[in-house]
Amino acid sequence: MTSSIRNDLETPFRKSLLLLALLGTVLTGAPAFAAESLFGAGELRGYDDYTGPYAAFGVVIGRVDYDDGVDSEASGGFTLTGGYRFLPWLSGEAHFIFLGGNDNVEIGNNDFDSEGFAFTFGPKIYPLALMDESPIPETIQPYATIGIGGGELEVDAPNTDAEDSFVARFILGVDIWATDNVGFFVEGGGYAVEEDSVDGIGVFTFGAQYRF
Repeated sequence: MTSSIRNDLETPFRKSLLLLALLGTVLTGAPAFAAESLFGAGELRGYDDYTGPYAAFGVVIGRVDYDDGVDSEASGGFTLTGGYRFLPWLSGEAHFIFLGGNDNVEIGNNDFDSEGFAFTFGPKIYPLALMDESPIPETIQPYATIGIGGGELEVDAPNTDAEDSFVARFILGVDIWATDNVGFFVEGGGYAVEEDSVDGIGVFTFGAQYRF
């Protein structure tokens, strides 16, 4: 992998993580009374009172970091998530992601389409609930999640085939609940991929969710 290709990947990925960290800092540092006024936090189930199932849909921007000789641009896609919150600080989550792009992979002097998907499962942890120190527990809920599973990447180029691979997912994000059942989320992170021709995948996602 050349340094220029790595820099092309890492720059937007680092900016996404910086934006996510800044958003989380601003939101978690906001006064509680402002959140209650904006979202009606007093009527929401917070960390201590809520357990149960939830589902989410997201719009994702991602970029695959290929090995030397292959350059790539960001592509778009979507995510589907289903989970169950067993404890105030812990959920189990199944996650599906699809990424695809037109003429977003350059091999030599030619551009090709690409697409890929992955399915992972793992824990989702809410650290403020774990520490029992949540400044705005009903509306603003930062989290970290990891997952393991499998996926497939394919570049529409001659003499190339779709490659199956083990993947591991690492994400930081923030849940923002507008009502007792409807909320939003923003998250960023990446995937480690077993496939030798891929060094990793960076992703940034925002979307909506519903808890039952």
